[in-house]
Amino acid sequence: MARSDPPPRAFSRLRYRPVARRDVAECFELLPPWLGMDQQQIADAMQVWDTLVDEPSLYSGLIEDLAQPAGKRIQAWGVTLIVPQSLVRQLALDGQPQAFMTRRVYGALRDASFKPMTDREIGIENARGELTMMILHFSQRDHDISQPYVQDVIAMANDTFRTFHDGFNLRAVYYETGEINDLVAVASGFIRRQYANSEELQTLPREHQPAFFGLTREQARNLLPGSPARNCFQNQPPLFTFSASQRRLLWFALFDDSDDALMPLLDVSVHGLKKLWRGIYERIEDRMPEFFGDAAGGDEGKRGPEKRRQVLAYVRQRPEELRPWSSAD
Repeated sequence: MARSDPPPRAFSRLRYRPVARRDVAECFELLPPWLGMDQQQIADAMQVWDTLVDEPSLYSGLIEDLAQPAGKRIQAWGVTLIVPQSLVRQLALDGQPQAFMTRRVYGALRDASFKPMTDREIGIENARGELTMMILHFSQRDHDISQPYVQDVIAMANDTFRTFHDGFNLRAVYYETGEINDLVAVASGFIRRQYANSEELQTLPREHQPAFFGLTREQARNLLPGSPARNCFQNQPPLFTFSASQRRLLWFALFDDSDDALMPLLDVSVHGLKKLWRGIYERIEDRMPEFFGDAAGGDEGKRGPEKRRQVLAYVRQRPEELRPWSSAD
């Protein structure tokens, strides 16, 4: 009997975007075991996310496959928090910290002993070049990197990382992950760091072992550009210094710039949305009158879509315009 060919594999439809409140329950299905969190701690962390998702210091993205059924579309999830120097010292991030830092950060957020940084605080540290990021965790639905589908997800994760981390004036990026992700972390350009209690972790199953990576500005300067981690240290001051509400609009518009998508995310009416776009255009024309060329001035209803296209193309190339920046204390 002739051997039949296997059925064709469905094409994936991968895309990435910011995490929304509606995604949190499905994202938590991917919560990695190396966090060492029990069921009560997981429930507490989910409660934290009800407010954390709107914090300006949180940068959390997901990769979803629109070809998968609802409830199983999220294939990867990453969470990064901009952390104040007080927490950097408390966790000993610049040295050899105790393992399971991410679990302690969630606990501190839960009991309010640590408060996320405000937009203004981030802007001040960003302008000073003192900004520190901590990647709390990155997880995938499938970790078998020999599979082409998983490789596609990892490749998109690198694109996601650039979109969410480029454009800051960084001092350091620290990354707590799992030993099962060590190859991905190294390939992304991070350098392995040591825990103070590394020997104790050897008794744990590999999938439950955390791992600590990072990259400082000084280390990045000694590396050639190319890897996602190295490239996120490239920066320059923003030209337009948009307001927080304008930056929030531009950020969400990178993923879907339709009015129907943006209005609920920003909690504004169609008139409020138009006002925000108009403020962005006026800010740009004030700083760079020649920016819009033939699209400058005229009927806003006709010129608006072209101006929007030009602005979004610009901020994709210059992500520093999306980041808080304040040169004054």
